[in-house]
Amino acid sequence: MMNSNNNPYHRPAFLEIDLGAIAFNIRQIKKKLGKKIELMVIVKANGYGHGAYPVAKVAMENGAGSLGVAILEEGIELREMGIKGTVVNLYPEPPERASLIVEYDLEQVVTDLELVKNISREAKKRKRYCNLYIEIDTGLGRYGVLPKDTVKLVKGINKLPNVRLKGILSQFSSSDHKEKDFAFHQLSEFKKTLDEVQSFSDDIPIKSIANSGAVLDIPASYFNHVRVGHLLYGLYPSHETSESIQVKPAMSLKSRVMFLKVVGGGTPISYGKTFITMKKTKIATIPLGYADGYSRLLSNKGEVLIHGKRAKVVGRVCMDAFMVDVTGIPNVKVGDEVVVMGKQGKDEITAHDLGEWTGTFAYEIMTRMGKRLPVVYKQR
Repeated sequence: MMNSNNNPYHRPAFLEIDLGAIAFNIRQIKKKLGKKIELMVIVKANGYGHGAYPVAKVAMENGAGSLGVAILEEGIELREMGIKGTVVNLYPEPPERASLIVEYDLEQVVTDLELVKNISREAKKRKRYCNLYIEIDTGLGRYGVLPKDTVKLVKGINKLPNVRLKGILSQFSSSDHKEKDFAFHQLSEFKKTLDEVQSFSDDIPIKSIANSGAVLDIPASYFNHVRVGHLLYGLYPSHETSESIQVKPAMSLKSRVMFLKVVGGGTPISYGKTFITMKKTKIATIPLGYADGYSRLLSNKGEVLIHGKRAKVVGRVCMDAFMVDVTGIPNVKVGDEVVVMGKQGKDEITAHDLGEWTGTFAYEIMTRMGKRLPVVYKQR
């Protein structure tokens, strides 16, 4: 992890993370939400590839109320790095891991009573209290208790010592679609279940279903708590959502031209001869490959920016390098900056672009960048 992009010794292929952009995005989101709605910042999957600890620190400094992770190890890492605020593990864990939940003062989403019983036992042993959240499956079909079984689980939790039901949440499956019928169906199911629970237990501080797409387009889903990932990192969830909050992408993937050659027509480029030049062509080699997260599916499809102009990937992406055609870009030389994802000049290549070229989406692009890549943080 590095804090300067002026270090001549780091590898000439690196991720650049703009912490100022993340701070700006948090402030923009909170401005739309207002003062009464808590913002949970999702830092799972190493902060969507941006670095969980740096993102968490910026988030808490800029008014986030809590942090969301996906597995205990992510929460434990934040605690061991000194994060003191509320950290919620959003996915259920096996009952035998209850001791870690309590030991590291994590808050936990639950979907069955067996895990709750173990947490209660561990918390009582350590003379602590543990905050819990119930996830309701209103239509995503991943985790979650069915709406009809929620009241039974709430009653079970309320009978156990040293645990407290802090919140009830659910997850939209398609709030980033232009057509919102199913999202509103899920919202209706969530409201009905909340009404049932609150008919006998009105002390539930947090009600939460809104994610990034809903924050942009479904204000009725805010309740008093929202959970934001994608939007925080500066990308709209899809091309079908509005852009009602201005955000800035925080991640760029940069490299340099490492090698140049001019070849004649009929020259094969890279493995398998999937690209053969038609005429005299100038080829630049970029020291970045599929082992770094630059997918092999970008072979003969991807584009990069050099001197503010687009250069097409030619031939197969290799494990450690790929090639681009720079014939139409004047004065390219070894050492020139290559922007693989991000802005250069007046043009930009986004994670959404990379996702479309590979048949996936921006979440996967950002989170699969390889461990070999140095991370350079632009300070606020």
